[in-house]
Amino acid sequence: MTSSAHDARPPLPTAMPHDAPPTEVSDAAGARLGEQGLQPVSPKLVPARYLAGIPGYVIGVLLAIGAIVAAVLTGWWWLGLTAIVPLVLVVQGLALTPRRVRAIGYREGEEDLTVALGIMFRSVHTIPYGRVQSVKIDEGPVDRRYGLAKLTLSTAHDGAGVTLPGLPKDEAERLRALLTARGVELMAAL
Repeated sequence: MTSSAHDARPPLPTAMPHDAPPTEVSDAAGARLGEQGLQPVSPKLVPARYLAGIPGYVIGVLLAIGAIVAAVLTGWWWLGLTAIVPLVLVVQGLALTPRRVRAIGYREGEEDLTVALGIMFRSVHTIPYGRVQSVKIDEGPVDRRYGLAKLTLSTAHDGAGVTLPGLPKDEAERLRALLTARGVELMAAL
């Protein structure tokens, strides 16, 4: 017998359908990881970071001046070259601060919060609301002067946390209330 019940079965599907469409990953030139749909932090974070960096900038300039003075007094010209290192650090800190602040963003999803940070070393954290263990708001004296706050989320994963700097105080309070409420809802549903 060549014909059997096995021949009458429909072919098996090769791929299982998904309920939600896949998320598109942009590989366009200039696109960054996690860039789509991010809400930026407050632009007031730029002057706040400049103000907070003043002690470091002053120390860097003093080190450069000290290296140049030491080179002149000792006659060792190569000692003056060490002034380049602190000056490069000061200049890059001043020049890249606005770009670093623009690279920070967040997005509230239906079930999670996405936080993206960094330029060269980009990190994108997606935190499900149900995994949030604590939400903390911090503000230092410089942050307070500019009306900003830092939101820190702690999860159960190795006590890991994600910090979102540069939020206006009212936005930080709103996010804290939202994360707490959604976290409680999702934990109650389990």
